[in-house]
Amino acid sequence: MQILASKVHSDEPCYGLAEIPENGRWLQKIFVIRDDCIAKYQVDLGPESDFEKVMPLVMPSYGDDTVGQLMAYADKNRQDHYWYNRRQEMLGESTLIEDHLRLLDNGTRQLFNQSVFGPAISVQRNRTNRQAMTRHLKERLNGN
Repeated sequence: MQILASKVHSDEPCYGLAEIPENGRWLQKIFVIRDDCIAKYQVDLGPESDFEKVMPLVMPSYGDDTVGQLMAYADKNRQDHYWYNRRQEMLGESTLIEDHLRLLDNGTRQLFNQSVFGPAISVQRNRTNRQAMTRHLKERLNGN
């Protein structure tokens, strides 16, 4: 069972704050400490599409901070797009997918026992046929 708070005061101790998308809405959930229990206060900040550049935020406090302090941090997070921009920058520089595809391609070329000597030339190495190479790889994988 969850205790719900009808309002919160900026000077009361806060157990934590979360700003997350839920069911197409951007919600701010504030957990306050009242009578040795944790009560939840929830604010609907609007549609999720209005917060595309805002990163979800979860701040535990365990009663060390007040509601006002955590709400100020959350407001700063909504205005500051640093982490969104950083994420976009990292995604733009990422070569993870290309590197993985290159690794798979090299594994396939090894399976077919081919060497590449240009954009359109691949040559069978050491005159070893594909069936013998496949059998050899299977034996190595099985430990025989």
